[in-house]
Amino acid sequence: MRLLLVPFVLTAAALGTELATAAPLPHVPRYGVFEQSIGFTPSSGNPWEDVTLGVTFEPPHGRQVEIGGFYAGGHTWKFRFAPSQLGRYTWTARIADRTRVATRHGAFLVVTGPSPGFVQRDPHNRFRWTFSDGESYDALGIQDCTLPVYTDDPLTGFGFDGGQGPPHWTSLEPYLKTFAAAGFDLFRWGPDNCSFDLYDRIDPAGNVYSQQGGITADELVSSLRRHGFRIEFVLFGNTPPFPSGTDAQLAAVERYVRYVVARYGASVDFWELMNEARVSDGWYAQVAAYLRRIDPYRHPIGTSYSRPDLPGIDFGSDHWYQNEPELESDSTAWQRLRAEPARRYGKPTFVDEQGNAQRNWDPGSAVRMRLRAWTAFFAEATFVFWNTSATKHYLADEAANIYLGPEERGYVRVLSRWMRGFDPRAHFVTPSVPGRSDLRAYALRGPKEYGLYMVDGASHSTQVTGATVVVSPAHAGRAVWTDPASGRTLRVRNVPAGRQTLAVPPFTTDVALKIA
Repeated sequence: MRLLLVPFVLTAAALGTELATAAPLPHVPRYGVFEQSIGFTPSSGNPWEDVTLGVTFEPPHGRQVEIGGFYAGGHTWKFRFAPSQLGRYTWTARIADRTRVATRHGAFLVVTGPSPGFVQRDPHNRFRWTFSDGESYDALGIQDCTLPVYTDDPLTGFGFDGGQGPPHWTSLEPYLKTFAAAGFDLFRWGPDNCSFDLYDRIDPAGNVYSQQGGITADELVSSLRRHGFRIEFVLFGNTPPFPSGTDAQLAAVERYVRYVVARYGASVDFWELMNEARVSDGWYAQVAAYLRRIDPYRHPIGTSYSRPDLPGIDFGSDHWYQNEPELESDSTAWQRLRAEPARRYGKPTFVDEQGNAQRNWDPGSAVRMRLRAWTAFFAEATFVFWNTSATKHYLADEAANIYLGPEERGYVRVLSRWMRGFDPRAHFVTPSVPGRSDLRAYALRGPKEYGLYMVDGASHSTQVTGATVVVSPAHAGRAVWTDPASGRTLRVRNVPAGRQTLAVPPFTTDVALKIA
């Protein structure tokens, strides 16, 4: 069972030239967030850039880790760190402006916590993800607008369970609680993409970041972690600065990247350079290399529009909005996802904006979403649905997003429970459905589990009976057939290892099988 990432934030004022550590040492859960405040009065200048804060950590074992800090307002700077080792850490911080330097020291004890670690490439299947502890991570993601709607707070206007009438909104906490309970566990966010800003100016003469934007993003990120969401953090919107920049201009971009890594790197799992934009190959190469160099956690890096051909990019990032016929949803998703350019380069795929064209909801959209989502899991791809649920009547020619109401969340809950912790060594195999051209099947086979998803391509109203399927589990186990619409168990039997033919229980629309 996947463990949720429980946030832990420790704060302490650090005044004077030395910070004495109290006894006993503060405890921090492994992969939790240690946060430290540093008091400092600069002589003058731009507090975002004319004061530097660098911190060196001595872990229990291995090499030192170096991170940066950030200006938090007033006379306060902060740093944040997510430790990966159990045991005693010590740290030394150096804060300086043009006229003076001060140092601070401290220590903390890292103890066992609930987090399985950060997300990383699966060492056994390059198209899938695992946590640091080796448990598989098969994400179900959402994205939403974070703009002021009816208050000045951008975190109070999330569309939620609206109908055909006036839009309905809710605030951050009930929104995240509801979607986390449904099994969503990834949230994509970035400035300037239907969202508030993080910077006022990026300029060779000096960057200025948004004080309020940083505070709001802190609240958003903290709430996401508290509800168990992993975060795909997009650094820039669709107008990244200096797309063919000079050295001085790209140095300003790098300073912003350093600020984002210092402030949010301990809490996110994926970086995305920009959203639906293109820059020069030199920009990609320089900024991605810089991001990788200063990120102590080495989070995977993507960009949109997707550039999996670049060595500095770790995953593909596609956007897909379409209203295909419901009977073709699984085959449309399969063909698109298996043809993703990232696969040609041996890299995972994020469809990190997924939804409908023309309208966010119609009578068949919930079932289309279910078929797409199940198919994406078997196609070894990750979906992030752009949620627009204040009303069932959001219109747009190309990107109409998707309505995720109670029915849709119910479907996601079944899929989330079914795939959670699925064998991380599993790879796609082609199953056989003898004598039934109307049925399409997709399968994943690993040393511990075998999974199969079958869809009726001829009818979503007539019950399928009498079908069989040829499977090849690696070991003997319990074969459990599940209804993806309700989560109801349809049939259970013990089966041996190896190639064999199984009878498929009667089903309508789709059915899933797991052998473990």
